[in-house]
Amino acid sequence: MRTHAQEGRPRGARRFVPIIPLLAALTAPEAAAQGAARGATLFTQRCATCHTVGEGDRVGPDLHGVMERRDEAWVTRFITSPGEVIDSGDAVATELLARFNGIRMPDQQLSPEERAALYAFFRDCTQKGLGGCKPSPAAKMGTDATPEEIARGRRLFEGTEALAKGGPACFGCHDVRGVGVAGGGTLGPNLTFTFARLGERGVRPALAKLDTPMMGALYAKAPLEEEEQYALKAFLADASRDGSKPRADRDFFYLGLVGALAVLGFMGVAFGAASKRGLS
Repeated sequence: MRTHAQEGRPRGARRFVPIIPLLAALTAPEAAAQGAARGATLFTQRCATCHTVGEGDRVGPDLHGVMERRDEAWVTRFITSPGEVIDSGDAVATELLARFNGIRMPDQQLSPEERAALYAFFRDCTQKGLGGCKPSPAAKMGTDATPEEIARGRRLFEGTEALAKGGPACFGCHDVRGVGVAGGGTLGPNLTFTFARLGERGVRPALAKLDTPMMGALYAKAPLEEEEQYALKAFLADASRDGSKPRADRDFFYLGLVGALAVLGFMGVAFGAASKRGLS
């Protein structure tokens, strides 16, 4: 015998309500993976200068397993205002301060969504185990590059160091202040101020995708490796630091100089040949 509540419920509701938790269960892993991926990027951009996940202590502690060692509410308080937690006399914060030579972590202004993504990344790393969650080298901030990384980016741009998968050097189509004797190519835009214009968020995906019509054709079968993406980004970030405009006549001056030397060389060869004929 049906109860009144069952008879009063619409048939459609009885049929479809159970599907909602099923859909949630099916989409939860994908959402968690997306959150962890975003958290990995945030970690590399905001945390990796001082911390690692599974590679040992750096300026601050290794954060592998941090969400298991600490309560989430405590982690949130500490990330938001480390100094306040330390000054409150918190035992864990005081121990960390002493352990890492009195260095205080700066406040991190993260939105609730960004913190959730970062926590998803930490939990994902714990599940993968030590060494299974190393962030992408391409996600490191271009402005944090070492002189060696910048120098490698310049070599890759100019083509003096070949790209691992055989793609053409940027120099053939693009110019950047100070590269080459006569500058780079003019088929593509001048990239001197690209990093200043697009920033980290624009340059990093552009180097990863290379999906403009021309670059898509050139690099479809020869994409840049992550280390190459980072080196080129570092070079472009360094080039953007000088805000003055490149000299417009630089290419013409050097091309004229090279042309004059070529003409003089040809005249020398011709004069030498004429002299030999005169002596014979």
